Amino acid sequence: MKNLLKKVLTGLTPILGAGAIGVCPLCWIGSASLLTYLGLGALIPVWRWLAFGLIGIGAIGFILDYRSHRNPYPLALLSLGTVLLYVGRYVFLSTWGAWWIWAPGALLIIGAVIYNKYLFRKPLASPKPTA
Repeated sequence: MKNLLKKVLTGLTPILGAGAIGVCPLCWIGSASLLTYLGLGALIPVWRWLAFGLIGIGAIGFILDYRSHRNPYPLALLSLGTVLLYVGRYVFLSTWGAWWIWAPGALLIIGAVIYNKYLFRKPLASPKPTA
């Protein structure tokens, strides 16, 4: 039962990292429009916390993934991207004015998700036959 749970978690955790893509500033304009269209415009003032909540869920997924592939780089990329995204978007309080700060952060987050997913597609080394 424990192995089954571990296999299910290992299969689902790369998807958790994909939640970080939803915080891309390029998607915020469309997200705000969609939330308003769905009658959820009241969520727009708390969108900042929802967005970083999604990054937090992604970080949890990346930490769980680390147990399987033992590669710290996806989590490091996610962390660096989050810092750049936060500084560019909320410290400078600009959607497009500080794009040279938040755009690389968003790209690092997307790259971290893709790299993390790639690590699960890499074939495992076969053991050497004994003679």
